[in-house]
Amino acid sequence: MKRKISLLTALLLVVGFYSSTAFALDPMGPPTAELLQGQSRAGVDGSESRMDIELEHGTYSYTIGKVGQPPTTSTSGKVNRTKLKHLKMHKLYANLGYGVLNDWEMFLRLGGMNTEFSGNMFSNNTRETIREYNGDTGFAVGFGTKVTLYQHDRLKLGGLFQISRASSKAKYHSTATTNVDETVELDIIEMQIAIGPTYKLDENISIYGGPFWHFIDLHGSDSHGKRTELWPEQQDISTDKTSYDVGDISHFGGYVGTQIELTKDNFYNIEYQHTRSADALAMHLFWKF
Repeated sequence: MKRKISLLTALLLVVGFYSSTAFALDPMGPPTAELLQGQSRAGVDGSESRMDIELEHGTYSYTIGKVGQPPTTSTSGKVNRTKLKHLKMHKLYANLGYGVLNDWEMFLRLGGMNTEFSGNMFSNNTRETIREYNGDTGFAVGFGTKVTLYQHDRLKLGGLFQISRASSKAKYHSTATTNVDETVELDIIEMQIAIGPTYKLDENISIYGGPFWHFIDLHGSDSHGKRTELWPEQQDISTDKTSYDVGDISHFGGYVGTQIELTKDNFYNIEYQHTRSADALAMHLFWKF
């Protein structure tokens, strides 16, 4: 009976992740080690992200000419820094953890991400300054570690480090007046570092949280776009390519969460994270064995 309850809970959570309208960064969970030496953990992580990010160090190349012929005009240069507002990242991971020592654990995440965002990604797109993009599901991978630095009675203090990389590609096509095809690729590397307490309220419920640092302005976080526009009657075609480095606006924030033991060795976490440029709701369902 307990096994059936656990499986039903897992199914409901997975469905909830895809229908939720909440917003989140990668789940962190308690900032302390939760596995004993030699103990393992398997589970599901889900999050949806909404944040504002900087697009900086941009470059572009623009060409125009006749279809099937070398371009007659070609320009290139730098693009001014801009902001990408309300970037939403929807992630779902499988999470595997292992207790290296009683106060040290490591974990691996494998899953996928898709995105939603709006903006003018192309330097010569003057007619439609803002475009809404919906990305496909790309591969996501991450790993991290947690340590317990101090423990007394029901209180533990510790820290965590985690990093992930995910990608998503968005496409747009229109034949309203001219034939327009756009492709935008996002590669996002996120790193989070947190310190704080975990306090056990009773045998089945714990609360946790603390300050954390969030970084996406790392080498490898970037955006690439390609836009082609065809004028069918004149057989003119233009190509606009852009490239940006991705950076975050705010690095520092705080989070708070709770961990509930649903059945023996079956746990559920839910937490809220906040920085000046991002808000977060994250969930984690897992089994210890």
